[in-house]
Amino acid sequence: MKKRFYLVRHGEKVKQIGDPPLTEKGLLQAKLTGKYFKTIPIKKIISSPILRTKQTAQQIAEVLALDFVIHDFLKERVNWGDDPTQSFADFLAMWERASEERDWLPPVGDSSSRAGKRLEELVGLQNCKPEHVVLVTHGGIITDFLRNVFTDTELDAKFAGFDKAKDAGVLECSITTVDFDPKTKKYELVELASVKHLTI
Repeated sequence: MKKRFYLVRHGEKVKQIGDPPLTEKGLLQAKLTGKYFKTIPIKKIISSPILRTKQTAQQIAEVLALDFVIHDFLKERVNWGDDPTQSFADFLAMWERASEERDWLPPVGDSSSRAGKRLEELVGLQNCKPEHVVLVTHGGIITDFLRNVFTDTELDAKFAGFDKAKDAGVLECSITTVDFDPKTKKYELVELASVKHLTI
């Protein structure tokens, strides 16, 4: 039986180095995401350990009257501030190179392919019950995972131009829905980076 995973990018964050919190808008985005999930029998919420994802998961969990758990495998490929001496311009250059050269290991963090593999491993660790699971994580690793398990053609069929937009197409609190069959180890992309639930 297939399991359904909802890959949620965190809400809008304060634009600063390190581990910034969500903005007021980001908190609202997270709450709206939780309200969307009220119509779905969510059984589990798993979050990256980074503050902005934990705050997003908390808002979703409160709406659903569930707890959430933390898992390091959902951490972003690399964050601005992992190297405190790095300028934002240098961080962006490093990020873009890692996105293009997917096996390149940057001075800090993971390669793009390895980050995506972490998310794959977490999906595989979940039991085989046909449950609905929310994974609250980051735009980069969501894209890294998608590029590992789907072709550009498959991604473009769900989101025109995704092969060029990459993680820029995964907006704050967007939901990417993926079905996984534990027996065949096959993935099916149901919806890519949807934000329709954020319209008020």
